[in-house]
Amino acid sequence: GPLADMTSEEERRLREALLDLCVERGYADLRREAVLERAGVDAPTFHRSYVDLDTYFNVVLARAYAEFFELAREAVVGETGWRDRMRATGYALLRFLRSDERVARLAAVEAQHGGEGALRLFVETFNRLVDLLDEGSAETGGSDSLSRATALGIGGVMFARIQEAVAEGELGLGEEEIPQLMYAAVFPYLGAEAAEEELHIPPPDGGPAGDAGRADLDG
Repeated sequence: GPLADMTSEEERRLREALLDLCVERGYADLRREAVLERAGVDAPTFHRSYVDLDTYFNVVLARAYAEFFELAREAVVGETGWRDRMRATGYALLRFLRSDERVARLAAVEAQHGGEGALRLFVETFNRLVDLLDEGSAETGGSDSLSRATALGIGGVMFARIQEAVAEGELGLGEEEIPQLMYAAVFPYLGAEAAEEELHIPPPDGGPAGDAGRADLDG
C-alpha cells in the first residue's frame, strides 16, 4: 500500500547515490534532497526507514566496516603468529578498499564528516585495528601501557597513509605499501631484523614482493 517500506531496488539506488555524491561533493556539503533526487526516492518513503541523512550514512558506513572485518576474519584463519595475522589483515584491507573506491572514500575519509554516530563507528574501527597491533606486545613481553601507546602511534601513521592513498586515488600503489607498513608495525616490537624480513615477504596471492616494487624507485 501507500506506506510500503523502501524496495530493495530503491535501497540500492539510494546507496549508489550516496556513494557517488560523496565522491563528487563530499559528505559535509551533501543535502538529503540531492541524494533523494539522484536516487529517485521520495522523502516520505525515505523517512519511513531513516530519520535523516546522517542516520542513513551511518547504516551504510556500519555495513562497510562489517564487510571489512568479515574479510579480515576470513584472511586470518589459520594464521597463528601476530605478524602473519597483521599482514593478512593489511592485504584484506587493501582488497576491501580497492573493491569499490567510493566505499573506501566513505570508510576512510567521509566517515569523519558524518556526524557523531559516524565518528563513533570510525573510532571503534580504528581501535579494533590498534588492538590487532597491540597483540604484538604479547610476543615481546613488553609493558602494557608502553605497547598501547606504541600501537596507537603506529596505527595513526598507518591510517594516515591509507587515508592519503584513498583521498589521492592512489590505491593502485597499495601492494608495495603493505610491506612498508608492516616494517613500521614490526620494528618497535621485534626490532630491525624482523622488520627487514617484512620487506621481502610476497603478498598472499603470490604477487610481487614489497622490494620488487621498491627496486623501480631506487633504480
